[in-house]
Amino acid sequence: MAKPKKTKSGNWSVKVYAYQDADGKQHYKRITADTKAQCELLAAQFRQGTRKPAEDPQKTVGQVVDEYIELCRVLSPTTVSGYRKIRRTGFQDLMQVRVVDLDEKILQQAVNTEADRRGRRGRISPKTLSNEWGLISSALWHISRVKYEIRLPRRARTFKDYPEPKVIMDMVEGTDIELPCMLALWLSFSMSEIRGLRFSDIKDDIITINRVMVDVDGHPTVKPNAKTETRNRRHRLPAYLQQLIDQADHSKEYIVPLNHSQIHGRFRRLCRKNGLDLTFHDLRHINASVMLQLNIPEKYAMERGGWKTPNVMKSVYQHTFTEERIAVDDKMDSYFETLKNRTIQQDSSGQTH
Repeated sequence: MAKPKKTKSGNWSVKVYAYQDADGKQHYKRITADTKAQCELLAAQFRQGTRKPAEDPQKTVGQVVDEYIELCRVLSPTTVSGYRKIRRTGFQDLMQVRVVDLDEKILQQAVNTEADRRGRRGRISPKTLSNEWGLISSALWHISRVKYEIRLPRRARTFKDYPEPKVIMDMVEGTDIELPCMLALWLSFSMSEIRGLRFSDIKDDIITINRVMVDVDGHPTVKPNAKTETRNRRHRLPAYLQQLIDQADHSKEYIVPLNHSQIHGRFRRLCRKNGLDLTFHDLRHINASVMLQLNIPEKYAMERGGWKTPNVMKSVYQHTFTEERIAVDDKMDSYFETLKNRTIQQDSSGQTH
């Protein structure tokens, strides 16, 4: 009986007999785990026939992924939709390979091949590849209880220069996407949060995010909860944004009745027209940069943007509008209102005051 050996990476690995094919050839499975004890346990389970590959040697990687996706139906609809998309497009050659035939060499070659795959926008990114492999490795572990040591390409660190907020404000003013853009730029709302806003979410100059709208398999879907609990939050509604909302079509339930493609596409076209390379989500990054520039305390910056950090252990919604938070809102509102007033004065006099 083979004993686990420690690999260069620090994991433990052992090769275990799996089955004998019709030609009498014996096939083995390499099992990898974080510790020697775990490796021995998994190998023992495999030998006892509790592993599904041993029970069904014809099962393919694609079938294992399908089983895993079915188990994940309780997850977010967008997560499941993303899994299904990966199943349709990623690692298509590997999906046809039997699980019992896998080894680290076959999988590493599959990763190398997938890294060269081209999508609609060119070669897939390291992030996309990482997400695809994450699904496959999770499926192999949860369904077949096997792990493999695979190397993925590193994600390149990118740097992006963002324009001053006033550039964005001037660009979107008077357009049909000014409201969603200003909600993202001023209040740090995401696309899905903006799409989920209803007129009934505004009360006493306070706007509340308690749902999001996302696209699942191409269809708009309302989710009662955001990605994390900290994303459900409240904001004081600045007068200028209230004015834009008052001018919106109140015959509809949602404040911004545009889908993802309409908002994103119109914003991208507007940016290209003005010589900018931005995505709609970049507006949240610009908002975060403004808070850093204004020395907004981290607690309130995280609260305004709905970002969650490891040290945030519970919700702070009940303390949202303390005197300190009001001061933070005053500071942020004053910054953007100053920019807006400067633009209005310039338009009326032809020069900046």
